[in-house]
Amino acid sequence: MRHGVWYKALSQVERALLDLTVKVVDRVESVVLGVELVKILVKLRNAAKGGFIRRMEEYGVLQARRISSKAVEWGHKIAASWSTNIGFIRYLTIMDVNKPMGYGV
Repeated sequence: MRHGVWYKALSQVERALLDLTVKVVDRVESVVLGVELVKILVKLRNAAKGGFIRRMEEYGVLQARRISSKAVEWGHKIAASWSTNIGFIRYLTIMDVNKPMGYGV
């Protein structure tokens, strides 16, 4: 709420649904309501992520998978774990963010 994500990401109906559910129900038993609440919470979680985290998910993970699969093709079996290594993904993302303009064009 401090960063305005609550109002920017959710419609008035979604905010009201969450507010009412929290106030009225201790445990959601309706499958339909549960599915809708999960959709809203995923939307809220994605909106709350910072730009760097989104960049890691969009760019870093894909690059790590590509590099990992290429290294495995070349016979480096341990490289299979690179695609899920958060440190490697973070490194690739930082290298991309700090890349000089026009580099690699």
